[in-house]
Amino acid sequence: MQTRKEPLSSAFLLGYDVEHQDPAITRAFLSRAVQLHREFDFPATFFVLGETLERNIEQFRQIVGDPLFDVQQHTYTHKPLKTLVQRNSSGVTLIQGGSLERIRDEVTRTSELLASSLGVRCTGLTGPYTYYRGLSDRPDILEILWDCGIRFLRTDGRNHDDWQPVSFDVQPYTYELQGFPQLLEFGIQGWADCLLREEIGWDNHEGYLAELRSNLELVVSRDLDWSYLQHDWSSLRADPELRLTEALLRMTREAGAIPETYAAYYQRVVGNA
Repeated sequence: MQTRKEPLSSAFLLGYDVEHQDPAITRAFLSRAVQLHREFDFPATFFVLGETLERNIEQFRQIVGDPLFDVQQHTYTHKPLKTLVQRNSSGVTLIQGGSLERIRDEVTRTSELLASSLGVRCTGLTGPYTYYRGLSDRPDILEILWDCGIRFLRTDGRNHDDWQPVSFDVQPYTYELQGFPQLLEFGIQGWADCLLREEIGWDNHEGYLAELRSNLELVVSRDLDWSYLQHDWSSLRADPELRLTEALLRMTREAGAIPETYAAYYQRVVGNA
């Protein structure tokens, strides 16, 4: 079901999946991204992989406590929560999901790491790869996530081909039908940054920005929300100064969309996590 949205115009939710295994990549990204977001007074959420957090704890300690930023999780090793059958121009690819035991361990381990190293109570999760219809068909996984303290998700991020783009008609909804009326699914709309840039060419900055601008115009004109996914490594690729990210922050402000963290949105439309 679609959630009740308090009047706020179009919300823009920018969530970074921070997942690279090389600390140099993650640290370069965090340094520049944090600088940009503070310059634009622009909220963001970091969904960090447990393995990545272990390699960059001091860098994340410098973020925690800043009201602009929210830190959540992306599982521990990036094992998908459920199986994908991905169809695109390259063919058909099977990406195997984890067992229920593996899922519980990955989520619990990362939440405990966030608590012990950063003092963060984790309530949000981005599912590795994301999936068609999120976890609507997997109430067994939803139950595990709920038991682990997860209250909001980004897992609905693929179309019927387990590919992208995803329709902007897919707006945030709760898993009430599956028995979890306070578990909010944000999904993502359009393309994830890395898949779009792979499609159009990593050096095609103008084409990338044109797609983002078109999406902003769409969501603002229809009073929709946009949950957008970037990554640490892809934000830097062919753009070490994050000029594309800088342009996105500026365009969002100019378009009139309201930037918000995922946790703040959840509290506004559902209540305390």
